[in-house]
Amino acid sequence: MQDIDTTSTQSLVDRYYEEEKAKREREQTLAAFTMRMDANDLAMLNVIARRFRKNRDEIAQEVLSNALIDLFARLDAGERKLLARDADEAARSLADEIAEENGIHSVEIKTGVWANHDRQITKIERKKAKMQESGNRPQSNSADNDDADTDDEAAAQTGNQADNQPMTAQNDSAPAVTMTTEPENTDQSSEETTEHKEESQPMSMFGS
Repeated sequence: MQDIDTTSTQSLVDRYYEEEKAKREREQTLAAFTMRMDANDLAMLNVIARRFRKNRDEIAQEVLSNALIDLFARLDAGERKLLARDADEAARSLADEIAEENGIHSVEIKTGVWANHDRQITKIERKKAKMQESGNRPQSNSADNDDADTDDEAAAQTGNQADNQPMTAQNDSAPAVTMTTEPENTDQSSEETTEHKEESQPMSMFGS
């Protein structure tokens, strides 16, 4: 909590002291690393550092740290685990050398950093593998659906043929109905002929 006698402007100076102390302590945990670079690469590093108002060494440190993780992730899974173990074991001894070089008692470092990276990368790889497997499943299901659709079409065609057969039988039976009505017409014509003959005969003078 801010002291009553300390103004907001004065508290900024206290914050600057804290930031300077944290930065100095952090620098004491870092080892010096000299690297030779191509003129084009060095020029881009200078431009980016100047654009974001950062120290060139800070930019190079962060870029190299991220690049090492990318390289580590590209290693074979079995070899990656072995190298992670070797790096974690070497980190402790390197931290002691850094402390001695900077004149401090010890350097606090995180342990098992690369083993943790290996676990995270392995988890991501397994997740990607599952996603690829699930992505391939709809294709096989689609093929099954196509086969089912083909079967449905064949069944539909068979059903249509079966529906058409009774209609053909009805058409074939139509002449039979016509033939059964012909005798009625014949009897009627016979009656008409008989009546015509009776009418055409001369009536007898004596009556029938």
